[in-house]
Amino acid sequence: MIYVYDGSFQGLLTVIFHSYKVLEEVEDIVKSRERYPNKDKIECKTEIDKARRVKNSIIKNFSYSFYRNIFMVFSANSGKKEIAIAKTLKKLYVKGFYYIESDDEYIALFRKILKKVSEEIKTYKDHLYFDKKEGFLFAKFSPENNILYHIFNHFKKKFTNTKFIIADTGRNQAVFYDGIRAEFFDYEMQENFKIEDNYVTLWQIFNDVIASREEKESFWT
Repeated sequence: MIYVYDGSFQGLLTVIFHSYKVLEEVEDIVKSRERYPNKDKIECKTEIDKARRVKNSIIKNFSYSFYRNIFMVFSANSGKKEIAIAKTLKKLYVKGFYYIESDDEYIALFRKILKKVSEEIKTYKDHLYFDKKEGFLFAKFSPENNILYHIFNHFKKKFTNTKFIIADTGRNQAVFYDGIRAEFFDYEMQENFKIEDNYVTLWQIFNDVIASREEKESFWT
């Protein structure tokens, strides 16, 4: 049995909600854009209320810190992160949180992915370089894992009331922080751009996004 979801964190939590009773029989959890074997599959539509119930349950039964670890694993560039998260959660609910130190196949994979993502986050926290541009700070990087949110969260606390842009050039994603609120947005990086051009382009895209933005609750904070 394979579950198919939209690739979002809320989508994965929705899958966990619906598949919990049969997780032992689930072979994999894949994004809808990925190819998957011609086996029994279940298309799972994201339901924010169901995802929030899973989130709240994780925090209540384990801790907020562990919930953040789950989100960190979800940030990994790994095709097995979804099944590792789902199976790990099921084992911990059944056996207790102490089981996180077991040599269970999926829990060991969960810990391995978490360590790898954590190490990359620490590297960029220590070594991300910012240029100063007209009252803003601007940095770009191309991490292996999708860690833009984690890096942003670190520098938001470090640079109090400071405006900055951080761009993940490998994924064409960026975050703009004006000292009060943040906006994540997609952009298309053109070849041979200088850092000054990148800054101007991202600033223009940010203004376009803000002009048409819809207020959304940040799910993972």
